[in-house]
Amino acid sequence: MLSRLHAGIDWVLCRIEDLAVVIGGVAVIAAMLLVSADALMRYLFAAPLAFQLHVTEFYLLPAALMMGLAWGYRNGGTIQISLLLVLLPWWIVNPLTRAFLLTASVYMAFLAWRSWFIFARALDRNEVVMGVLDWPVSLSWVWIPVGCGLLSARLFMDAIAPKLRPIGAAHE
Repeated sequence: MLSRLHAGIDWVLCRIEDLAVVIGGVAVIAAMLLVSADALMRYLFAAPLAFQLHVTEFYLLPAALMMGLAWGYRNGGTIQISLLLVLLPWWIVNPLTRAFLLTASVYMAFLAWRSWFIFARALDRNEVVMGVLDWPVSLSWVWIPVGCGLLSARLFMDAIAPKLRPIGAAHE
């Protein structure tokens, strides 16, 4: 029963992560197109896109990074030192790995929670970055709690999974 519940929640979380990584991919493509258009406009017509740096730096790149965190982890995109995991017996590795996953999940949830307050404050105060155009700060912060929250949920789901998958292994 609990295994089926976990599998159902995991399936929904996978779909949300897939959507998030698509948003991140669109942000990467948009950043690439904007930077390329800026370079073309700058060198061909001596008329650069004045807004390109702010849009790319404050909106598109944070979205690209944060929206892909959970998907990247789920698909094996981790850096790990597995020497101890190979040397220690499974009955030690299993609870240790679960404890570390839970600890990382709590830490990422804390980052999501704190960054949500920064986003909410910037939204409430209508904070802007002044430049050629006034850019709302809140829209650059919205990606942080979403990305950290998704990674926290993924780490938690892996920590409580009926069968612990090896760290760095992709989900089926």
